[in-house]
Amino acid sequence: MRSPDPLVSENQPSPDGEDISPFYDWKSSVMANAFTDPYFRAVMMHETEVFPHLAGFIEDTCLTCHSPMARTHAHQTGVSLVQDESCLLEDGCYRADQALEDPHAREGISCTACHQITNSVLSGDVNSGNFEIVDADHPDAFTIYGPYQNPVGQAMQNQVGYTPAFGMQMADSRHCASCHELFTPTLDMVTDEPNGEVFPEQTPYTEWENSDLGPSGADVSCQQCHMAREEISDSYQTRIAVMANGGVNLNWPERSPYFPHVMVGGNTWLLETLELFREELGRAEINEEGEFTTTAELTRDLLKTSADLLVANQDFSGGALTFDLTIINKAGHKLPTSFPSRRIWVATRVTDSKGVVIFDSGFPDENYQLSVDAAFTSDRCMAIKKPADFESSACFQEHINLVTAPEDIPIYEVVMGSSTGAITHVLLYAADRLKDNRIPPSGFDIGSVPPEVLPGGVEGDDNFNLNNAGQDTITYRLPVSETAEPPFSVESTLYYQSIRPTFVDAAHGEHPWIREFETIASINPPPAEVLASANFMVDVVE
Repeated sequence: MRSPDPLVSENQPSPDGEDISPFYDWKSSVMANAFTDPYFRAVMMHETEVFPHLAGFIEDTCLTCHSPMARTHAHQTGVSLVQDESCLLEDGCYRADQALEDPHAREGISCTACHQITNSVLSGDVNSGNFEIVDADHPDAFTIYGPYQNPVGQAMQNQVGYTPAFGMQMADSRHCASCHELFTPTLDMVTDEPNGEVFPEQTPYTEWENSDLGPSGADVSCQQCHMAREEISDSYQTRIAVMANGGVNLNWPERSPYFPHVMVGGNTWLLETLELFREELGRAEINEEGEFTTTAELTRDLLKTSADLLVANQDFSGGALTFDLTIINKAGHKLPTSFPSRRIWVATRVTDSKGVVIFDSGFPDENYQLSVDAAFTSDRCMAIKKPADFESSACFQEHINLVTAPEDIPIYEVVMGSSTGAITHVLLYAADRLKDNRIPPSGFDIGSVPPEVLPGGVEGDDNFNLNNAGQDTITYRLPVSETAEPPFSVESTLYYQSIRPTFVDAAHGEHPWIREFETIASINPPPAEVLASANFMVDVVE
């Protein structure tokens, strides 16, 4: 499984090409490290410390998608399940301590999870980990589904005991939605018990379904964007596998397209963390030095295709510098999407002709924090329990569509609210969104989309997602002192961060996994990645 040499053929593997085999790409992916992820572990254990009476249920629920092979096997066989008062399941719960011991748990999301999920996902109502993998007594047990018609099965049957079969679900976004469309139960802030409601923790599938890239539009699937390499074209052909001795069986059919299993997303922090702490996180004997760095760079490449930043209406008159910046979402889902810890924002710096900085806003410090983050991470904002009359507006940046001062940093994010209406960073307290100004994808009609993906906190911004174009325009109106000399140089940058400081601070507690994350985050804080930039000059209008 080698990448092609474009000087010879773009459609055939080259003997000297880069290893792009499914296993090689997968082992340095976020999917392979879904259980190893220090932030996931810390959040899971923090939730169990906040709700110890539900610890078993919380761990079992999280491991449904973060260790799907082990958790599914445990519930199908009844092995390794624990029943106590913190487990709400009749047959018992699969616990984190057991997962740490089980190799098929530590492999995260591996081959026999995704490739055994049945076509039941095509019903369209499969989410939150309720996918189906049949048990060993089922007639279709040990079937490995793939995207190719009429697979040759004898070799796989002889070597590993599985039977390959075509599965339409393997190239369908609904397959991904079985875990990446996630609704979490809401716990009442007062009673700490489930109130029967759920919170849309992440909804990239529904966002995509209502975009121009969804099934009613171009129908560009999750797999087409996230299982791709620039050097692998749709016409690239491969026999997928080699024989046990490493040789090629020329009787096996060549297939196209090929979906590289690098599965890039938006989490460079995890990949860089795995590179930095390969030994401590148990990856040194699995991943060679530099493998995670390579996947992190592929992730950055993908991130840089997700947005554009355009400038218009530049003017300097009447002692004020004005211009508009428009963020255009080029992804098939909201920007950013998935877990609520993510944010994007615009930073802008203006200098005059003498090099004097006359405006500076939104550029992160050496720990990738913004000037406003100190207030948002204050003790009162980060308190787990808040009084009934708590005022949350000082704990997050409200939607900005007009910038007149440095503290007006346009930040796009989800802010979770509890059952009492107060801001929360505890996932199971999440009942509503106090803010969701993430930029919708093109084609997203706010008037017709389901309520779980509706924006929030953008009232009064008439150009937010104007004409369903998947964009937002920010107006800058900056006062300029008389001593400043035009022309003015403007530098604007659109940043993205996978775990913002409030969520880093929220993951605190006594469990060793929480302590581990605190140490890692202090050494390697979640970075600010550049999605797009705009640099331009503004002079006096004659």
